[in-house]
Amino acid sequence: MRIITVSREFGSGGREIGKRLADALGFAYYDREIIAEIAQKSAMDPDYVEQMLARGIWQYPITFAHTLTYLPSIVGTAPDLLVKQHQVVHEIAAKGADCVIVGRGADAILEDYAPLNLFIHAQLSAKMERCRRRETGHETMNDRELERKMKQLDKARASNHDMVATYPWGDRRGYQLCIDTTGLEIKSIIPSLADYAKTWFAKRDPAGIIS
Repeated sequence: MRIITVSREFGSGGREIGKRLADALGFAYYDREIIAEIAQKSAMDPDYVEQMLARGIWQYPITFAHTLTYLPSIVGTAPDLLVKQHQVVHEIAAKGADCVIVGRGADAILEDYAPLNLFIHAQLSAKMERCRRRETGHETMNDRELERKMKQLDKARASNHDMVATYPWGDRRGYQLCIDTTGLEIKSIIPSLADYAKTWFAKRDPAGIIS
């Protein structure tokens, strides 16, 4: 089994990299599928679940001390949903299939599986430009609002990740490869990235070479 995790700054193109890389390698791909499964387990709307998780655990007065064994008895809070998120990510790994998992702190949650961990980042201007290309008419923000949203989402990702991680979110020590997508066309780097993944997994397990 080979697992690739993709952590990313908001607007850096990490989701696109994860999907294209999964397609190139023939791996299963997990992103919003995780949210859908958490929502099903919680009997909640997927959009609500995603919104709650996007707030980050830092907004809640709870100290986990790098473990999620303690769970407050408040159904539907971010801590409760984070526990379910960990369960879902572990269930995905337990299937034993090659996969790419985007976000959700999978690099930390699945540390014992020795995944290939990627961190995708970019300069602010490049991230804002990418976000602008995805905008629809009803959600247009000015530059200050967009930058604030990006910082809030990244802060939430970091806080959720760092509860259970050995290294902080974005710390290069926690990843095998950090990629700056500034000025790059995502699809153009996928062949090289797929080759890197094949080489990395072959070195770890020579008998399990990806074709």
